[in-house]
Amino acid sequence: FSHDLSRANDWAPGADAENLRLATGTTGFGFWNDPFMMTGARWPTLPRAIWFFYSAPPSNMALAMDVPGWGWKAATIDAWRWSFGALAPLAPIAMPLMRLNWFYRRFWPIGQRAIGVRERLIGLDATVWRTYVLEWRRHGAHFQIDGETILACPTAPGGPLGLVIWNDNQYMVITPTGTLRSGLVSAPALEILEVERVEIEPL
Repeated sequence: FSHDLSRANDWAPGADAENLRLATGTTGFGFWNDPFMMTGARWPTLPRAIWFFYSAPPSNMALAMDVPGWGWKAATIDAWRWSFGALAPLAPIAMPLMRLNWFYRRFWPIGQRAIGVRERLIGLDATVWRTYVLEWRRHGAHFQIDGETILACPTAPGGPLGLVIWNDNQYMVITPTGTLRSGLVSAPALEILEVERVEIEPL
């Protein structure tokens, strides 16, 4: 298998990625559409991703109800859904009100569904060799670790998306209240991501 991983957004539902090991740090692997244009100039776009994703504070991407905004997760997001477009005009009114706990708990689940966010925190040591499998289908997705399903999604982001495997020292804060910022943090020691094997095959 040979592919230009840095620039090609060629993958669509019907693929899986497996057999990866990661070290600590801001890191992950899966598929996304590079909405921040990190791999070259292109038209701006809204985020779509399906991946195993890790971030440490000060990151706080609290987009899933009752799931911390940082940590080691299985996660999806698809802001290209029509439901997000329908709700977007209400965002300037709704985001400040999300600071009220009763409003947040009543209405954020609607916003979460609209942007296709599904997450589950992974309570496993991420520095141990494990087999990760991401089954990305047209009408759903399954995340597995060592043969056990940890997250099953009835919907999944559309494609095409690009395969991404990374490790960096960035952070991002994005919350339902409208907080948005990002930056770099210093790494006290060398951080690495070890990959034994990657297999991508049609489903």
